[in-house]
Amino acid sequence: MKPFAELSEKQDRIDVHFPYDVGHKNGIKAIPGARFIPKDKGGPYWKLPLDLVSARRLREVFNDSLTLGVGLVAWGKDQVALERNLKTLVSLDSVNPDELKLNTKKPEMVEWFRPYQRADCKFLATVNTLNANEQGLGKTSEIIAAIYEGDLENGAHLVVAPKTSLDVVWRMEFERWTDMPVFTYSGDLTKKEREELWGRVGSLASLEKPFVFVCTPDCIRRGQVQDVVPFWNTFTIDEFHKHGLTNISGDPNKGTAFGMAAMKIEAERKWLVSGTPIGGKPIKLWGGLRFLYPESFTSKWRWAEQWLVVTTNRYGYREIGGIKKEREEEFYQHHARYMVRRLKSEVLTELPPKQYIDVPCPMTSKQKKQYKEFADAAETRIDEERLTANGILAEYARLKMFAFSYCNVERLTNAKVCSECKGNDTTCDICGGTGKVDHLKLKPTADGGKLQPLIDRLAEIGIDPDDPSGDSVAVVGSQHKEVIDFLTEHLNGLGIKTEKITGDTKQKDRARIQEAFQGATADSPRVIAMTTTAGGVAITLDRADTMHIMDETWVPDDQVQLEDRIHRASRMHQVTIYNYRTPDTVEVDITEVTTEKGQVNLAVLDSYRQQHKKGAK
Repeated sequence: MKPFAELSEKQDRIDVHFPYDVGHKNGIKAIPGARFIPKDKGGPYWKLPLDLVSARRLREVFNDSLTLGVGLVAWGKDQVALERNLKTLVSLDSVNPDELKLNTKKPEMVEWFRPYQRADCKFLATVNTLNANEQGLGKTSEIIAAIYEGDLENGAHLVVAPKTSLDVVWRMEFERWTDMPVFTYSGDLTKKEREELWGRVGSLASLEKPFVFVCTPDCIRRGQVQDVVPFWNTFTIDEFHKHGLTNISGDPNKGTAFGMAAMKIEAERKWLVSGTPIGGKPIKLWGGLRFLYPESFTSKWRWAEQWLVVTTNRYGYREIGGIKKEREEEFYQHHARYMVRRLKSEVLTELPPKQYIDVPCPMTSKQKKQYKEFADAAETRIDEERLTANGILAEYARLKMFAFSYCNVERLTNAKVCSECKGNDTTCDICGGTGKVDHLKLKPTADGGKLQPLIDRLAEIGIDPDDPSGDSVAVVGSQHKEVIDFLTEHLNGLGIKTEKITGDTKQKDRARIQEAFQGATADSPRVIAMTTTAGGVAITLDRADTMHIMDETWVPDDQVQLEDRIHRASRMHQVTIYNYRTPDTVEVDITEVTTEKGQVNLAVLDSYRQQHKKGAK
């Protein structure tokens, strides 16, 4: 009997029969997901996952001695042809406008689109896709164009996005390019208003009329959408890496509440949107791939064992690391068919790259003493109050506050919901993943090493309280709301008109602040101070040429998103990023970690992609 492989009876696996051979047994056993079927259960034979990776590994094990069944050969030809076509399409920098259906449906979009957007639109219309283009490259309008290019416009369209972008991004873009009714829902409605909304949405869905429903992840988590509209033409998740989707498993009943709910929503076409999809950890791609293609990505651990370094720690738990060295190029080649990815440096060659300047900020003596006390004992006494860090994340967050300045303390009557993550982010540095802030609140003071350097840099670019007639502007960022509150009050006190954007800023105020800042009138603010989380999405502040970052998070993607509020395709200008760092503090560790994660992002998303793109041409 010669080795023989064929599709299973249900055509969902590969069945492999071969006479016993220790080399072949060990080889097939090493393929992730391989399972032996014993004689008493219909064997003996082996079952493999039905995907090209497993099929190619199988061929490596048996070389030319393996005979393939008719069904497996036909499946393989179709998959290879699809893979080749999609890889060719994703490597294109442009598509002839005459090849787009969009040219007759929405010619104004074709005229406005850059060449790379036409190519992206064609790809998105063809398959479920992760749109991982860098911030500021028009991902939202590409999604809208793909609806028309894919003949999907006549039906219901669901978009899940951060609350801050429901109206100022998605509603605005859909109303700009389409005549579909657009409904946005963040949960801030009365019972009567909710009933009216769901009634209108349900009526349009039952009549199969086109409309767009844009909501927050909470709406999906609670099952409200699924109860009203059973099927959607398109389902888009914006900033998907922020909503817990990366944590879903192969088991539909395991994972975050949002991830499990999102997996149950049926749609003709699914899209994920994020310019920063992996956060320095390749395993974070898994949840997105599982969402887009649940029939292909069925096991998180099998996928990890195929591509990533999996080790067992001293406590017996498996840990997932980076891509296996020998499989890095193959990793990108295999996943290219699921993703579009472009950098501003590739498609906007006229846009100067960001310049980075480090600003060392030594601590004052009083600040240094306070920092050392807390670093040594994870607690310190301030104004007769004892402040203790609950968990390592909370401790690091405190240390970062002390690295900004000497802090006073305010006692709160009750613990409050974290203003940054609203209790929805288990990795939040502010609340340590608990969703609550402490009873004791740190309040920065002017006694610190970063305040004067900031004021000096602002003066250098023309933002000087002694010269109110200037028109220079800047953006200041910090992870901490307390720092933003302090800086806003202090700069206004100096006579520098400053507005702030934090998790507490209402939608209408965000829009007002953006319009005033971008408007360049006599009443425009000179400085926008904003938190990393709240300011990192759904706002354009490209009137500014400089951004001043008071502190970094542990995730480099957060900083990139913040920086790209001013570095966008909408304005060709030189952007300078000032990073204010305190020597001999936790900020040094953060810089090392973010640098390493940034290198992982580059390798996974860009280095091999660029090599593959050159090869495709």
